[in-house]
Amino acid sequence: MTTRRDPLPFAVPLGLLAASLVAAVVMAYAGVPVVRVADLPWLVVLTVAMAAVRVVGGRPGSPVRAVVLFWLNLALATVAVWLSPAFGLYLFIGYYESARFPQPVQRVVGMVGVALVIAIAQVGGPRSVLFIPAVYAAFVAVNLAVTGLMLVLDRRREALFVELGRANDELRAEQQRSASLRDQLVAQAREAGIAEERARLSREIHDTVAQDLVAIIAQLDAASAAPDAAERDRRLGVVDAAAREALAEARRAVKALASPRLDDADLPLALDDLLGEWRAGTGLGGELRVLGRAAASGHDDVLIRVAQEGLSNVAKHARARRADVVLEYGPASASLTIEDDGVGFDPTASVTGFGLRGMRERLAAVGGRLDLTSAPGESARLVASVPLSDPLTKEAP
Repeated sequence: MTTRRDPLPFAVPLGLLAASLVAAVVMAYAGVPVVRVADLPWLVVLTVAMAAVRVVGGRPGSPVRAVVLFWLNLALATVAVWLSPAFGLYLFIGYYESARFPQPVQRVVGMVGVALVIAIAQVGGPRSVLFIPAVYAAFVAVNLAVTGLMLVLDRRREALFVELGRANDELRAEQQRSASLRDQLVAQAREAGIAEERARLSREIHDTVAQDLVAIIAQLDAASAAPDAAERDRRLGVVDAAAREALAEARRAVKALASPRLDDADLPLALDDLLGEWRAGTGLGGELRVLGRAAASGHDDVLIRVAQEGLSNVAKHARARRADVVLEYGPASASLTIEDDGVGFDPTASVTGFGLRGMRERLAAVGGRLDLTSAPGESARLVASVPLSDPLTKEAP
């Protein structure tokens, strides 16, 4: 099990080295018996050598190289501690560095080595009156106990890292499964809606246009067999009325292709119905607000299609918790706004698929426009606008 400790900043060991050398110089000239003035040149040489080892060890290399440089540094530090216990200040970082070794045996041996050398500094070095086997052994025992505790804590820390990593991997896998399942449910709901719409249109065409055509054929057969001109003209009048009715039914069926929701309801009610079905199908939240006085735009079918596509995109891509819809009527236009609280995206990036392009084309065909505002990590806001037109205007037969 490898460790996750980061290497110390380069300034830390160099600062401790400098502090240890300064402390040794002060102690020597202050007459502290554990440090001799004659040993100061050697301590300077050892300090420079340990700094050089630090410079070499700071470069990228293999774990084996790092272990070798650690032991070389510990050997130099041992000599320095023997000459001046002040270098025990510097040697404490050996605990941290040995804990970074990749193998457990290397970590244990490294920490024990540091504990043995630090015990020399703790008793004051070989010139101290405390430097006797019993006292030194006591300090070594204390250091080894501390080292053992550090190893146990380090092992628990590593186990926690491993467990957290495993939990994160499982969470990411579950999120991917949830996203895949959500996409499947959205696709199935869309396919079911298409199938239901086809069945509805098939029934309507059969019950209206097809029946009118059957009646027209029957009237034509009767007109061809009429005994006089008056009866034939009457039959042809019936054919003309039936043909016009069939044309009206055909136009109504074609318009229903845009949105069956507008057959029996105005746009606000149709949007409320659509949003309710979307909430039930996706489990997401959302509400509809209507601003201004509702008026037929003449392009309600376009707005309902934009709402269907926009809400479908939120469910498939936004990873949102809710999407709110605002229908606003102005003096000359009606606008539909869909705003979610999802992860957003870059609107300037190349987007594949027919969704956004289809919405823009539908709106452009009736003089409307589509505005999209979003950014990665932010919510998305879609605004579709269409001009208001005279709702009494009808197509000529």
